[in-house]
Amino acid sequence: MSTPPKGRPVMLETKRFALRSLKPSDASERWMNWLADPEVMGPLNAPIRKWAAQDLMAHIASADNNERYLIGIFDQTSKIQIGFFMIDVDLFHRRANFNIVIGEKSWWGKGAVNESRAALLDEFFDRRGIEKATGMPFARNFPAVFNYKAQGWRHEGTFRGHAIAVDGSARLDQFQFGLTKAEWHGLHAGRAA
Repeated sequence: MSTPPKGRPVMLETKRFALRSLKPSDASERWMNWLADPEVMGPLNAPIRKWAAQDLMAHIASADNNERYLIGIFDQTSKIQIGFFMIDVDLFHRRANFNIVIGEKSWWGKGAVNESRAALLDEFFDRRGIEKATGMPFARNFPAVFNYKAQGWRHEGTFRGHAIAVDGSARLDQFQFGLTKAEWHGLHAGRAA
């Protein structure tokens, strides 16, 4: 099976953040600590991972900037990476599924998610041919649900008991939020008016 071609890397700036496609050389102790932190990974229902640098480098290298993106969020002032997006793209259906981790807890609750995601929505809708964005937070991930609603995404459905909690304690509901290109542009037009 052939490897899909590498696409054009993402390089964007917002008022507070630089967003760019990650490279294996971006693997850091900071990021490995996020993967091992139950407070960071718990809301995602992701297992705690004790990865070595080479594991993280291989994970980053798996992104092709075509069907799979790993995009770092860097504080403009300190230049420190505070989190990352994983975006999976279905090229045929022109759909992108967004996942985000803010690993630096000092940035929790400070609008980093929606500021950085807004720039990426502009990029993917206007320059990368995407017509619909989706996000699938677990119902218990209250900050993620709040951010989707605050940004104007529509709750499209609830998958009841969709996944088993990593600790095996319960079945978890998962939401699907969606946003079309036309809806996103309509939200911008409404704010500008």
